[in-house]
Amino acid sequence: MPTISVCLTFDVDAMSVWIGTMKTKNISAISRGEFTVLGTSRVLEFLKRKDIRASFFVPGHTAYAFPDLIKRIRDEGHEIGHHGWVHENPAELDVDHETEVLEKGLEALHRTAGVRPVGYRSPAWDFSDRSLSLLKEYGFVYDSSLLGSDFIPVFPVPD
Repeated sequence: MPTISVCLTFDVDAMSVWIGTMKTKNISAISRGEFTVLGTSRVLEFLKRKDIRASFFVPGHTAYAFPDLIKRIRDEGHEIGHHGWVHENPAELDVDHETEVLEKGLEALHRTAGVRPVGYRSPAWDFSDRSLSLLKEYGFVYDSSLLGSDFIPVFPVPD
């Protein structure tokens, strides 16, 4: 029987998707974001039962809002990747703001969980014309936003 490899990844957006990408502060939307603690905990319990490791992409805002959840992800042996600051769309940012978002997300993940992510997933699945250069400059090893193939990795930043 052939070996099958699967990569499981999760975005732990919480309320950042609502206040960042969707630009709303509506209490109903925020409450949907708060569900991330319960939902992510259920995912973690399932992964533990099946002895599966996964990657979790976390905005910096989520790391500060729910530090115990992010530490739990780390402590249970999962990868933590960078997913923006407050789930901003990089294509809508100027170079200074896009750089600030990268740095604030890195700082939040380091302060809350002591990790320096090597993986990145763009919030809103979008890039500016300089996003890939910034990722290379900040030492990211991979991006999981580009989906050109099922089985062949996309290498958008040359060595």
